[in-house]
Amino acid sequence: MNSLVSERAGFDTDLPPRAPAAVPWSTGPIHPGLRPEENTSIRSGAWLAGLSEPLRHAILGRARVRQLAAGTPIAQRGDVAMNWIGVASGAVRLGSGLRDGRNFTLEFVGPSQWYGDIEMIDDRPLDLDLVAHVNSTVLMVSKPDLQRLIDSFDELRDALLQLNCQRLRHMLRRFEELQTLSLAQRLARQVQRLGRQFGRPMACGVSIELGVTQGDLAAMVGGSRQRVNRAWRQMDKLGIVQLGHARLLVLDPAALAAVAEGRVVLTGAAPGEEPEA
Repeated sequence: MNSLVSERAGFDTDLPPRAPAAVPWSTGPIHPGLRPEENTSIRSGAWLAGLSEPLRHAILGRARVRQLAAGTPIAQRGDVAMNWIGVASGAVRLGSGLRDGRNFTLEFVGPSQWYGDIEMIDDRPLDLDLVAHVNSTVLMVSKPDLQRLIDSFDELRDALLQLNCQRLRHMLRRFEELQTLSLAQRLARQVQRLGRQFGRPMACGVSIELGVTQGDLAAMVGGSRQRVNRAWRQMDKLGIVQLGHARLLVLDPAALAAVAEGRVVLTGAAPGEEPEA
């Protein structure tokens, strides 16, 4: 993959001196390859922040920083896993290409989140394409370096197990929603997730500047683009959400929560189509 915009090396892999207790981890020594806001973002993630200080420094010390332009492929389905990835800014899309040329979107990996350790541990090929969805900055820890970290820190084995337990619980919730909730509820819950991951508070509500399309949303909630479009129009008409070219606006978070919880039911089907379950 040679379309990467630039790469910045990590700092010395020797463990640095312990930071003074008064200095919060999220505002501690800055990785030389990260901008201050990216440094804060990667360090503020609950998973990394929960590790011991020596392990946190060791992980960042092994990491290379890469800036990716929107649309840059990081790895493709079937590739041998080469890097463990942490997102400092932007978003990495997990999905696959379909035979008709469309892209299937399963999930977005956002700031402070990590991905790719499963394939590096079980030595199986990647199951999904990894693409920079927007301009992004990511940390990459090579497979040999991750193995060295695992060998050096027993804590990391347990931490990765906990991380994958979180992922499993998340996917089980998604599967349960697919089987038990209406499309409108699934759509509202997915928008809530995107808001928590990528949302920026504004006077008019929450702005999600991710460039997500109705096709992306349809793939993530397991519905057709037509049905998602119809549910979206209903929420737009009620003043709950608004979809622009490059951003998604949640105008009424409380009303969105009511749809997600089933307290507000969106009704109506196109002619010849069954109503939503």
